Amino acid sequence: MKQNEINWKLILITCSIIVCVIMGVRNCFGLFLEPISLYNNSGAEPFSFGMSIQAIIWGISAFLLGMIIDRFGPQKALAFGIFCYALGVYILSNPSSDFIIFNFGFITGIGLGAGGMSTIVAIIGKTAPPEKKSMAMGIAAASASFGQFIFIAPTLFSIKTFGWQATIVFLSLITASLIVLIPLLKTNNTVKNTKTEDKSFDFKKVIQFSFSNKNYVLLILGFFTCGFHVTFIGLHLPNDLISKGISIDIAGWSLAIIGLFNIVGTLFFGWLGDRVLKKNSLAYIYLGRSIVITLFIILPPSPTLALLFGASIGLLWLATVPLTNGVVFTFMGPKYLATLGGIVFISHQIGGLFGAWSGGKIFDIYGSYDNAWWISVILGIIAFLFHIFIKEKSFNYNPDANMVKA
Repeated sequence: MKQNEINWKLILITCSIIVCVIMGVRNCFGLFLEPISLYNNSGAEPFSFGMSIQAIIWGISAFLLGMIIDRFGPQKALAFGIFCYALGVYILSNPSSDFIIFNFGFITGIGLGAGGMSTIVAIIGKTAPPEKKSMAMGIAAASASFGQFIFIAPTLFSIKTFGWQATIVFLSLITASLIVLIPLLKTNNTVKNTKTEDKSFDFKKVIQFSFSNKNYVLLILGFFTCGFHVTFIGLHLPNDLISKGISIDIAGWSLAIIGLFNIVGTLFFGWLGDRVLKKNSLAYIYLGRSIVITLFIILPPSPTLALLFGASIGLLWLATVPLTNGVVFTFMGPKYLATLGGIVFISHQIGGLFGAWSGGKIFDIYGSYDNAWWISVILGIIAFLFHIFIKEKSFNYNPDANMVKA
């Protein structure tokens, strides 16, 4: 028992470091929107579209690799993801054409699918004790936010000191160094689980069964909004603030503050998820986002408002991740967590696709992000309503008799 406890804690620490670096690097991409647009003498749309490709490929590859992880374990998938992510970041250092930018999005999308949050959460969900799962997932999500906080300022400094192209090379090298952590994920506890779970897998039946339940469908639709919000804000907030006369330093710190305050928000909602219905917490997170974004739109722009917005939206940022995966766990248990969580995540990334692309398109057409912000408000209200009507209970899946028991 004591050895198992050491194993899952070691996995949690290792996963937290990996997701801290990977998501920290990803959340710096918004700082490169303006220099890459100037380098290519283009508007915001090409790089935004590249990030859209990243979002949807991330979602698809997370789902496909999730099924592999459910059968064979995470080590090879994570190693492959780290390699792809480092390579994809590196090729962005010379974005001489839109084709290279789109390849950056495609390759980093695969990398994020194999080594991003959905994979990390699935690993933790399989190894952490039942009474610790929600909090452990919260710690992993908070690590992603910590990465956002600690990477923004050094990246800004590097851009100013060494240039944006050299900075991208630095970020790719840091990512590649994560390979050395992979052996730490090899534990007896993990191997036993993966070997005993694959005998009764019938993915087609599980997916059909899950989609027959309206609660799972509502969860999927609601997570679309989360993807739209975090991708749009993470990519376009710096450019939006700069277009309103706010300095690049304040714009960068607004992103960093999102990461800092999300540590508090994610840990709090992870703790809350073990005590109240997770779907209610999710509903009010989405409503809270809509309120915060509305205030950001209607109040006069200023450095103070930018930082306050970062703090407020940060409390509600990745707090959805442990709660959403926790609801999936409630529905079907740990056995299909990577697969069903991957399907929900595809919806999240479709939202991310529209958040990234539409933000750039709207800015190029109108010279302002206001319409995109209002779309974000509406989507938040819709997601709030979806989650209010979810019934959070076990599906009690029986592969021989596909019935939902109350």
